[in-house]
Amino acid sequence: MRSETVIIGGGIVGLSIAYYLATMGHKDLVLVEQNYLGSGGTFRCATGIRASFTTEEHIVLLRESINLWKELSEKLNFFYSRSGYVWLLRTEEQLKAFTEYSKIHNKYGVPTRIVQPEEIKELVPTINTNGIIGGLHDPLAGKADPFEAVLSLAKAIRSMGAKICTQTRVEKIIVENNKVKGVKTSIGEIESSNVVIAAGYGSRELARTVGINLPLKNVPRHALVTEKFREVFKPLVIDWTTSSYIVQTHAGTFLIGADVEEEPDSPATQRIDYIPRAVRIMVKLFPWLKHVNILRYWTGYYVMSPDRHPILGPLENITGLYVATGFSGHGFMMAPIVGKVLAEWIIDGKPSIPQAERLSFERIKLGKLIEEKAVFG
Repeated sequence: MRSETVIIGGGIVGLSIAYYLATMGHKDLVLVEQNYLGSGGTFRCATGIRASFTTEEHIVLLRESINLWKELSEKLNFFYSRSGYVWLLRTEEQLKAFTEYSKIHNKYGVPTRIVQPEEIKELVPTINTNGIIGGLHDPLAGKADPFEAVLSLAKAIRSMGAKICTQTRVEKIIVENNKVKGVKTSIGEIESSNVVIAAGYGSRELARTVGINLPLKNVPRHALVTEKFREVFKPLVIDWTTSSYIVQTHAGTFLIGADVEEEPDSPATQRIDYIPRAVRIMVKLFPWLKHVNILRYWTGYYVMSPDRHPILGPLENITGLYVATGFSGHGFMMAPIVGKVLAEWIIDGKPSIPQAERLSFERIKLGKLIEEKAVFG
């Protein structure tokens, strides 16, 4: 098989790269996924989309991603809503920090603001604000349905003539004289001039086949989902003190995540202490939740980079090799803008957003890390 570009990874990031390449006229491409589309972190994510981070790079890229989410949802007809985020703060130190973060958000066009407990009750009906001294409201943030988004992107990609191969494992990237020649897969070799590694933690193993060590860690995360109800509140709610969140999904269920201590690169196994911990936190915020049935509990991973920003763009000095990984829990929300800038890198030689270039692998090699503070769950 021969293709101009091979994309490894069938999650929302890989699909977005394929979509933007195809819409820019680069349709001779194959996307390869070892399992089924969305089977990694995409279908385990919290569905949230925000630009309320703490660095220029994240804020600018996510601001543009939010614009693209709206365009994509309208064009491809899947659920997306700018229903907001509310961050709950319990100490003066937290309030001071988020006041400064809000100034950074505003500087780059993200209209967050500090809110008092009374307004939190208006934004999040039925919440118990005891112990909460304030919050941060992000009205630009929102949520999307990962299942609808993946299926809509895949349909669009196929309609433009690109090929998607599922149940196909990439075993090796083929490089000769520092130039990409293709990939070796479980169904044979695919000759190609460009290869994009967008395979989550699997990106580390693939990069090693060409002698590159991507410093990624796989950190287990946990989430549960309840039975469905009519709409109770719109925003995704984050309790910063407990590093936990709750969001009512498009289907009406409540998706709940809470941080529990885990060793990086350990198996993401279900824990007997997770559900009681998550329930205790959320019942304090929403006492009525104690009467709600839990339907399912699952585990997944945050693929963490050293500074909790993604690793994007050309990889080392190998012509035609690109990477998009290490999203540290934010791959779903970043997918559209990552798809766009990676497509620009391949077609034009550089992205249209300079902040994307700052997130190349080179920063890590040089020790020029860009620390992100607003990571939770």
